[in-house]
Amino acid sequence: MKTYHSVFIFAILFVFQSIFSTVFAQRYTLEESKVHFFSSAPMEDIEANNKACKGVIDTKTNAFSFRIPIKSFIFPSSLMQQHFNENYMESEKYPNATFKGKIEGDYNLKTDGTYDVMAVGDLEIHGKKQARKIPSQIIVKNGKASIKSTFNIKLEDHDIEIPSLMFQKIAETIKVDMDSDLKLYEKK
Repeated sequence: MKTYHSVFIFAILFVFQSIFSTVFAQRYTLEESKVHFFSSAPMEDIEANNKACKGVIDTKTNAFSFRIPIKSFIFPSSLMQQHFNENYMESEKYPNATFKGKIEGDYNLKTDGTYDVMAVGDLEIHGKKQARKIPSQIIVKNGKASIKSTFNIKLEDHDIEIPSLMFQKIAETIKVDMDSDLKLYEKK
């Protein structure tokens, strides 16, 4: 009777371990993320970098969720950074940009290759959401995966107002590059 109970408990533990392993084995987090934006206007080029992007991709459902803290953009000039946060992005009121949705297209994070996919979802910046389809690449090489994309953001799509006097210095459309390694989620 005692042996029967031990086998039963072992079987239950094995089932739970298998379920949790399957659930967590399908989630990847963003690691070593780099987000760069560039604005080219007649009088000035402006660029900034952000390494604080966080996110997760569920490879079973293809759902993803990314978050970029706006205050983590670093500019060459501290005055430029202050104007960006206070005058245009209102970072205290809207602290994060987010992008949530699903990845469309085939990819396999266990097979080397470059996979062209589409990230489809809601991009929220400055408190205003916009439905977007952003072409992206998932790259798998030597067992390591990364995701890259380049896209444009129109400031008016997110109610980011630029005073008319500043149009010579700030472009109406900003180019964004994102590059992030993917790491298998490990429960801590």
